[in-house]
Amino acid sequence: MTLLYLHGFNADGDGWKSKALAKHFPEAKLLAPDLPAKPMDVLALLRELLPPANEPVYLFGSSLGGFYAYYLSALYGHRAFLFNPSLRPHLTLHRGIGHWETPLKKRSYIFEASYLEELAELKREADGLMIVERLFFFLAKDDNILDHSEIPVLFPRAGHIGWYEAGGHQFDLFERALKEIKRANWLGV
Repeated sequence: MTLLYLHGFNADGDGWKSKALAKHFPEAKLLAPDLPAKPMDVLALLRELLPPANEPVYLFGSSLGGFYAYYLSALYGHRAFLFNPSLRPHLTLHRGIGHWETPLKKRSYIFEASYLEELAELKREADGLMIVERLFFFLAKDDNILDHSEIPVLFPRAGHIGWYEAGGHQFDLFERALKEIKRANWLGV
């Protein structure tokens, strides 16, 4: 079993959430890459990392990483656990255009305006292929970056939609959600 953790905008793969996944699912192979800025480069990297089709893979994504998990779920049929996902990054990431440096590893990169159209194209492709029962949402009511109020309307048949009073956009209740995932046996372990 492989767990693929996809971090959010301006973050790194080996942050505290990937460490929490390793702690709660020690029997799994954990992949937590540092994602590049350009969406098509992200997809090229993830296609290289994904194991063969017959191996169980579970996607975990936070914010922009939630969007990429959404996309991979649509393409490959894997279950996706989405934490405050940015499901419309082509509309919300306009504020991300410019030069950035990740806080943890100090990776320097430029997020270009042209990436927004790439994200819009990926969104259209994923929306046409999605099997919503494979999506598991974990949403903080106090997310000050993204509005998740439409998720129950857009995905009424999702595998799970859980609301949390606190946690902020970073979803500080990540470990609590991982314990819920284990209790519900959504990974079959």
